[in-house]
Amino acid sequence: MTRYNKKFILFAVLSMTFLLTAQAGSNVIGMAVSNGQMQVDRSAVTGNANLVEGSSLKTNADPSRIQLSNGSRATLAANSEAQVFADHLVLQRGSSLVASPSYRLQTNGLIVTGAQAQVALKGGVVNVTAVNGTVSVRSMEGVMLASVKPGTALELTPGSGSNSTSTMTGTLRQESGKFLLKDQVTNLDVELRGSNLKNEIGHAIEVTGKATSTPNRDSQILEVASLNRLEEPGQSGGARPTSGSDGKPEKKPAGGTGGSGSGSGSGSGTGMSHGAKVALIVAVVGGGAGAGIAFATMSR
Repeated sequence: MTRYNKKFILFAVLSMTFLLTAQAGSNVIGMAVSNGQMQVDRSAVTGNANLVEGSSLKTNADPSRIQLSNGSRATLAANSEAQVFADHLVLQRGSSLVASPSYRLQTNGLIVTGAQAQVALKGGVVNVTAVNGTVSVRSMEGVMLASVKPGTALELTPGSGSNSTSTMTGTLRQESGKFLLKDQVTNLDVELRGSNLKNEIGHAIEVTGKATSTPNRDSQILEVASLNRLEEPGQSGGARPTSGSDGKPEKKPAGGTGGSGSGSGSGSGTGMSHGAKVALIVAVVGGGAGAGIAFATMSR
């Protein structure tokens, strides 16, 4: 082999190495930082490590801060696990705080967005806390399921329903020719469609029916299949939890308690299951604002 050929081969090897390094660097979307040990893409790391699209991140005794090149910020709590992407995080275990409005958190068939949202996954239950600003919860198809107000929290339990039914409770009113109902747990102002609704204006009712998204995707349109007038007309938010025997709020199904009043059909216990087949059980959780303090400190 001539000296010229050796130089050519060396140049080719160095060029390929440079290209591969540059390509690997261009796939980096940010970094994970921790005061202790964590696992990034199944490798033990202490301190900090680069993240690429779809990196797996697993924390041990210490939380990890996620700092992305696009400005998005999140915190993965201790003993938690997630997959990190440039535009969203998939929480697989434990809890996380997302501190960027445009950065989505996905878990258990739900999509959570908001100025500062804390999400904890415990078994099949998803706890969503609005630490700062309103937080939206949607199905994987984008149908709005709940709007969490600042300083409050909701528990949501996805189920295995096979139809896109939803149950809402509140006082029926009419505006601009539309029948509207405000559910006080999910905070959704839902449009109702069906027969004989005019007779229920001003009454507290529980309705079940097929749910679709509104054009602006901020709420639901409910084709009423069953309607049940509540016994207490003064209670304008039947979705509010009541106190159980232990003094704690009882969970009220936000979808899946078929009414027994007028109308045909039944909710059949499937709940909100649009596309993602999600049946919601929603309960207001106390101490929502305080629950996010530790996370808020870690995310700075």
